[in-house]
Amino acid sequence: MAVSVRQKHLYSRVAFGLPPESNAQSPSELLKHQAKLKPVNVVQPDKPDAQTGTETEMIRQKIKKNRSELITLNATWFNQLTDTESVIREKMTFFWHDHFACRSRNAFLAQQQINTLRTHALGKFSNLLMAVSKDPAMLQFLNNQQNKKDSPNENFAREVMELFTLGRGNYTEDDIKNAARAFTGWAFNPLNGQFVVRARQHDNGSKTFRGKSGNFTGEDIITMILEDKQTATFITGKIVRFFAGEADPQAIQSLRDAFYKSGYDIQRLLLEMYSSDWFYDKKLVGNRIKSPVELLAGIQTHTGGTFNNPLNITYLQKALGQVLLQPPNVSGWPNGKEWIDSSSLTFRMSLPALLFNNIASEFDAKDDGDVNNDSNKANKASKISYVTNVILLTNKFIKSTTPQTLDAVEEHLLVCSASAENKALVARLADNAKDEPEQIKRIFIGLMSLPEYQLS
Repeated sequence: MAVSVRQKHLYSRVAFGLPPESNAQSPSELLKHQAKLKPVNVVQPDKPDAQTGTETEMIRQKIKKNRSELITLNATWFNQLTDTESVIREKMTFFWHDHFACRSRNAFLAQQQINTLRTHALGKFSNLLMAVSKDPAMLQFLNNQQNKKDSPNENFAREVMELFTLGRGNYTEDDIKNAARAFTGWAFNPLNGQFVVRARQHDNGSKTFRGKSGNFTGEDIITMILEDKQTATFITGKIVRFFAGEADPQAIQSLRDAFYKSGYDIQRLLLEMYSSDWFYDKKLVGNRIKSPVELLAGIQTHTGGTFNNPLNITYLQKALGQVLLQPPNVSGWPNGKEWIDSSSLTFRMSLPALLFNNIASEFDAKDDGDVNNDSNKANKASKISYVTNVILLTNKFIKSTTPQTLDAVEEHLLVCSASAENKALVARLADNAKDEPEQIKRIFIGLMSLPEYQLS
């Protein structure tokens, strides 16, 4: 059964495309049946007696262990991004990972945070915000471990308002100062990664926040932020821009009002957006440049392939400029045209051939001294080991003639049609194939190497 433009657009946004052997579902079916919660538990907390030697040697052991575990965690999550049973929840987890941007060199804390995002990804934003605000990785990243009575640290309080809820300009510096006092003592136990409130470090004095005064706690501050409809405005706008693009202001306001009245029900907001006719407006179809992770996950989804070497995954993410678990700063990653320059576009368009042919990449992923540099080691990461079932793709897409086969694969891969000139180039490449599997392989490589494939 042919997939409509409407269905392709939906799957390109709510997921990473449609797998070869899957049938398109409605928005309600997708959210009901493909949002299974699958926590990732590949990293265990450190044991106090697990390391031996001098202090310097133990530090080196711990750094090496965390580097290896972060690569494992990255690869595990990347592969789960395209799991058909949980892809809707995983795509939303990916969105929240950018919204609540956080880096942790402790792999267990990073895993714990992603599981927190995953658990609440489709639930109530109020619960998600409270959980993230008490998340050890976030508290550490934004220095709330150093936020103590008589010596407040404002980093956490500022970002909660500026980046996570209200948006810049919708609070005052006094709000930040008093909110920081309310968050004093919020910390975590480094031995087990559990949230704690250190009572002796908490400021119990009266605080004035957004015109109200009282002995506010951190929970009180978050509750007051959520009571402000500006939070619903800010979150709704960000979700719409990520999944739809620049939509009509009236449509966003309608979504915002329903989101606020529902008690910040994320799944309900998504369903209303995906069920709206404006979401499928022609001007919104194929208007987003895929981020590197979206591009890689899309290729894996469309081909049904898998990476044999987890180092390939972090290497390719680093080469393209977006490494899961390692956002550049608390503001998250760039978007749109910022992903594309002459060098990155060339590498993006060479990816399909690298993957289908399992050849070594000559692209030099910049070594920036970060935890994923193990993925740059020669003869490990750049030598691609990717497996896809070309026979399955052949049985699914081969037709009587090359033009018909080309149309079938194009319908599967592209949300917008390729130009006549580009299709002619792919057709000439396919005509020289020795057999049907080779023809399918060449068509997939050709179409996925086009500029049109960079758009969702």
